[in-house]
Amino acid sequence: MNRVQKLKTKYYSLFHAAKFGIATAIGFLITEVILTLGVYIVYHTFSVPSADSFTPTLLELNAIAFGIGVSVAFFLNEKVTVNKQAAHKGAKNSIVALLKYQLVSLAGNLLTVGVQLVLLRSLSVPPTLGNIVGALVSFPLTYFVSMKLVWRLSIISPGEQPSASGIG
Repeated sequence: MNRVQKLKTKYYSLFHAAKFGIATAIGFLITEVILTLGVYIVYHTFSVPSADSFTPTLLELNAIAFGIGVSVAFFLNEKVTVNKQAAHKGAKNSIVALLKYQLVSLAGNLLTVGVQLVLLRSLSVPPTLGNIVGALVSFPLTYFVSMKLVWRLSIISPGEQPSASGIG
């Protein structure tokens, strides 16, 4: 592979990862909006009393918000990130892929929260900052596993050529 082709592949891969990151961030924002509005509707305030932090209502709100936000991220990735390369055709294939994506996202969120808790306990890092660090740690794992498991794409493969437009 010549030098120009190597650079094209490298930048195409970075662009691909950036599109995945943007779709994931949009899904995250939707999750946060749903959760914030749900908390306000249920508790009539934007904060949850600490006694209610593990109630079924709050857990249900989290599950609904997570499910919708991750689904939006999946469909954005399906349309924009992988578009014609590996988009799933047919309802059954899309549902199976969505469920796989939900599981990969759940694993990524568990890793994010784990990093957050370790940083909080060991270094007294505030939860918000710990959550950001955790998200940065889990992103590569979530990206690579999603591309391989959900869309069956190799991330950087010498034979894989970017499209003429350079966008997936």
